[in-house]
Formats: sequence, C-alpha cells, structure tokens
Amino acid sequence: MADPEKRMSLIKPTPSTPFKIDFDWWQENDSNWRIFLLDFLCDDHRKAFAGEQDDARLIDAVDPETAQVTQVDGLLYMLINHCAKQEDFLNHNLPLVAQIFRILLANGNQPLNADQLAEKTGKPARTILVTIGGHRVYKGIRPILE
Repeated sequence: MADPEKRMSLIKPTPSTPFKIDFDWWQENDSNWRIFLLDFLCDDHRKAFAGEQDDARLIDAVDPETAQVTQVDGLLYMLINHCAKQEDFLNHNLPLVAQIFRILLANGNQPLNADQLAEKTGKPARTILVTIGGHRVYKGIRPILE
C-alpha cells in the first residue's frame, strides 16, 4: 500500500489537515532544490556549504532523547536545527508560500494545519487552504492525508 503522505487524493484538505514539506517530493520534482535552500542558511552556514549545491553532505545527528545516531543531509539538518531558529528567519513581508515554508522549517518540519499556520502568518486559514491545499504543490508543501 502507498505511503499516506505520498498518495495523492481527491479529498480536499480542511483547516485541520496537517501540512509539511515533503523533501522527497521536492527532490524528485525540482533539480535546483538544494540551491534554493542555500539562500535560507544563516551567513555562517552559507559559507560552510558554499560549493555544495548538488551533493548532499551527510553528517551524524544524535537524537537527544534516544541517543541514536543517524546520518542525515547536513544542509537540511543545519537549516532546520540552527538557521531556522534565528530571530530574523521568519519574515511577515514575504509572500504567503515563502512564509509557510519558513514556518514549517522553524517548526522542525513538524506538521501544522491551516488554523495553526493562520495564527503564525496572520492570514485567514481559508486563504492558506486555497493557496497550498490544491493540486499544485509549492516548494514541496503537501497535506498529510489519512
């Protein structure tokens, strides 16, 4: 059976439908996704990852609760766990999709529904649903359908 996060559905998302960035989808559909993410890095990490647009540098990540070590994409790890936590990362002057993308990164890419995103963006949940709840996928932001 197909993974419920990957499966497309004709069911329309509701304000309580959670959304997250599906990096697997994004990698399959946009060959420039890593170059795009480099712009989100803080100055220190932008320098550290300069010249690595095409190749993933794997790093060891330690789960703080289980102490389990796993290898993860260094760019994504630093972006989500450091750069997205910086005070100036969230910007309400950006277009709505860019705001949502940054909010999801700052939230560790843990799913948020349209009501939660509305609280963080100041935009109506209905506007968010119309923008990211349709058939077109923007920057890998997809609903998690059960």
